[in-house]
Amino acid sequence: MLLPKITIVTPSVRLEGLEMVMRCLKRQTFKAFEWLIVSPFSVVELDRELDHFDYTHIEEPSKNEGDYYNLNKAWNETFRQARGDLVVSIVDLLWFPSDVLERLWIHYTQNPKVCISTVGNQYEVVENGKPELIVWGDPRMRKDFGTFYEISPNDMELCLASIPRQAILDVGGVDEEYDKYAALSEKELCYRIEKLGYKFYIDQSIEYRAMKHSRLTKEWDERYFAGWTYHEKCLKEIMEGKRLKLAFV
Repeated sequence: MLLPKITIVTPSVRLEGLEMVMRCLKRQTFKAFEWLIVSPFSVVELDRELDHFDYTHIEEPSKNEGDYYNLNKAWNETFRQARGDLVVSIVDLLWFPSDVLERLWIHYTQNPKVCISTVGNQYEVVENGKPELIVWGDPRMRKDFGTFYEISPNDMELCLASIPRQAILDVGGVDEEYDKYAALSEKELCYRIEKLGYKFYIDQSIEYRAMKHSRLTKEWDERYFAGWTYHEKCLKEIMEGKRLKLAFV
């Protein structure tokens, strides 16, 4: 069996959020991919929701004492099991065009040291399988630089984005200490990757549509702001050259 070229990673605690992703993956023009799903649901539940579409189920990692969630442990488990040269992060409750994987793969083959972020707005309802009625606009969308331009690692969003697997391995994955907080870990990961000479770009011609959804818990904002002190400490160490490779993958 041929190895996949792309590994898609989707940690999800929303069973109902995976079907839309599955339908978009079915339509992809690029077929050489594997899909890794980390979830608390059983294979029976996932098969029922995903109509037995081909995926690999990874059990949700356990939380450590003091953890708010386990997203970073989940990401690292997908990175350990990934077989593709290019990792594509796709979150749940997302719709995307049929040529997304093909275009991200082209970016990678043209330059294997680029990481690509795409753009997308949030929508209120689903009509004919596609989110409609925009309720929030991606602030990264702009017209003054054209559709493809270099960005800071801080502007990298993993809603739908690609990172070469080797880059993730070379920096040792995401920092699982961030599971005590909410968000920010993907930014820190990308700043370490940048130190290896990788560049970050937005391709605004690749646009996804996200369904608006509430926070998983009411503590999300509190945990987000609580993480800033640790995040700033990490970034300072990265800039000083004291922090590059961790030991999570």
